Amino acid sequence: MQLPNSTNNKEYKHPPRGSWTAGLLTLAVTTTPVLAQETLTPIDVSGERIEDPSAPVDGYIAISSRAGTKTNTPITEIPQSISVVTADQMQDQGVASVQEALRYTVGVGAEQFGLDSRGDWQSVRGGDPVIFLDGMQKTFGFYQSPRTEPYLLERIEVIRGPSSVLYGQGNVGGLVNLATKRPQAEQSTELKLQVGNHSRKQAAVDSTGALNEDGTLLYRFIALGRDSDTQVNKVEDNRVVIAPSITWRPTDQTEWTVMALHQEDRSGTTTQFLPIEGTLKPSPFGLPQIPIDLFISEPDFDRYNTKENAVTSLLSHQLNNVWTVRQSLRYSETEVDYQSIYPQFTPALKENGDIARVAYANKPNLDTLTADHQAEALFSTGNVDHTVLLGWDYQHAVSSSRRAYKADIGDLNVFNPVYGNYDRLTESDFSDTPENTIIQSGFYAQNQMTINDRWIAVLGLRHDSARNKTEGGSAFTDEEVTGRAGLMYKFSNGITPFISYSESFKPVTGLDAFNNPFEPLKGEQVEVGVKYQPADSASLYTATVYDLREKNRQAPDPVNPNNQIQNGETSARGIELEAKVDVNAHWDLIANYAYTDTEVEEGNNKGARLPSIPAHTASIWSQHDLRSVGIPGLRAGAGVRYVGSSWDGTDQLKTPAETLLDAMIAYGRDNWELALNVNNLTNETYFTTCLARGDCFIGTKRTVTGTLSYRF
Repeated sequence: MQLPNSTNNKEYKHPPRGSWTAGLLTLAVTTTPVLAQETLTPIDVSGERIEDPSAPVDGYIAISSRAGTKTNTPITEIPQSISVVTADQMQDQGVASVQEALRYTVGVGAEQFGLDSRGDWQSVRGGDPVIFLDGMQKTFGFYQSPRTEPYLLERIEVIRGPSSVLYGQGNVGGLVNLATKRPQAEQSTELKLQVGNHSRKQAAVDSTGALNEDGTLLYRFIALGRDSDTQVNKVEDNRVVIAPSITWRPTDQTEWTVMALHQEDRSGTTTQFLPIEGTLKPSPFGLPQIPIDLFISEPDFDRYNTKENAVTSLLSHQLNNVWTVRQSLRYSETEVDYQSIYPQFTPALKENGDIARVAYANKPNLDTLTADHQAEALFSTGNVDHTVLLGWDYQHAVSSSRRAYKADIGDLNVFNPVYGNYDRLTESDFSDTPENTIIQSGFYAQNQMTINDRWIAVLGLRHDSARNKTEGGSAFTDEEVTGRAGLMYKFSNGITPFISYSESFKPVTGLDAFNNPFEPLKGEQVEVGVKYQPADSASLYTATVYDLREKNRQAPDPVNPNNQIQNGETSARGIELEAKVDVNAHWDLIANYAYTDTEVEEGNNKGARLPSIPAHTASIWSQHDLRSVGIPGLRAGAGVRYVGSSWDGTDQLKTPAETLLDAMIAYGRDNWELALNVNNLTNETYFTTCLARGDCFIGTKRTVTGTLSYRF
């Protein structure tokens, strides 16, 4: 697979990485009995090659996942739909955010609210997934959690369907787990320089290796700086990230990784909440259409600035040939300074092209402590191999904020904007919201059983206790038991059908606009599917059918844009088809299709489809190494994304479907590579969703990015 002086091959992409290992967390053991009974023995996996799910993956196809079971398990042996986006795929597709990285993932609405600088918003099976980082919850509430930089990530794992038995937190549609790059044993350094349209300039470094001769201390240092504008006038997208980490491996049985993060973002509000008439529909009074790069806010007022400091500890120790214990901890402090001016709701143009505006400010702080403790046992009883997982996790999230709102602060002409003439917020307009604290503790148990090397059964049970307390107000405690059961059968030809049932439970942090705590979300799902991995191939094919329901789901308040309501009971039913194909050594292919049928079963707008959820989505991405046609060092890729039409939440207004094209080309020689990515190649103007309250969200216009990489 290697060519002399050519760097465009899978070995080159991550020269020190991609090793296959049994790892510290699923260790090769002997068959020597350690328990009292002869029938209870450690599992012999000494001859297997198991992909470490925390290690880098060469190419697009991950073989195993820890997110689906919290154990090192092949994806084909997990009775649930799981998709993995690898670092190689993110690099080839030139992604600039987590939501962009999910564009080619089945069942995911990757850009639910378009280009929104305030967060990564995506849907999974009609629900709003919670984002986890290294197995611990990352996002809490709205506008309180800075966006994660994708350059820090080794992979993104999407678990579709409920996962509360293991995580305690999660929407019924699924969750997204981000896996951070960790220190590696082999020395490697990557330098990246990037330029693009919208005056984008970015520099990054990623260096890893051993700190001592015996390799017991490993390091990694990642830093990134960006200075950029956006497709919206007067809105920047600037970022500074510093992420050092260190791993200590005193013995083959122990590993401890400590990671630090400092991130500061300086941006504004790219979401302008433009009215439907003038964007999706023709403008009233014979006026022209509103320019999509229009800045509704004020340059001296608008900002969305965030700062995050976090420390993460990941510890694993093998006690003996049966038991391994693990502990994960994270403490994080975040500060957000959010100020914006947007149209009055329902937004509408006046006859002269003016639009009435309001001012809003929200300055939340969030302190979180998350922990997950696990004990894993590998043993056999007769012809049944067991992987038993016992765990206790804990979350303590404290949030507070200062808010302000002022109506009718001054009109702006959308065709000839003149800034500076508006009624400014004063200190008297601000008020402190009551401090909100959520404490959650959960005990869980899971048994993965392989029977006669063919049948696979997964059983799980969890008890959660969640306390939601508001300063000076009431405290609410929720106790919940959730379960999970799955069954699979492994045919010798690589086909593995499965059926599963799972439940979700999600306490909702924060308060509504009236300072009332939200009720927990509760859901359940039945899923039937089949996974296929041909013999001697990394290719993975998945087909599933599911039926899920959720209660107490949040939705935008149709009469108050600053509020969220809980809209009774909803349902989603669908079909998902996904193929990740390693066609040959020079050709990677991703293809998927999803049908999602949603409905409000009880509550507001009963019978309507859920807002912003397309019924049909499909995509295909193909990447070729062109050495096979005599051009060493040259790679090219292209993709097509189809996003079907969606509705506004009342079934009155339909956002039309859109087809988008992406492309990349890269040339490498020795340690250098030069790549060009163009997303939305034809520069389509499209809307990701238009809501019943009267506003539309604009999708990402064409982005052009050139990247120069040097690795040594």
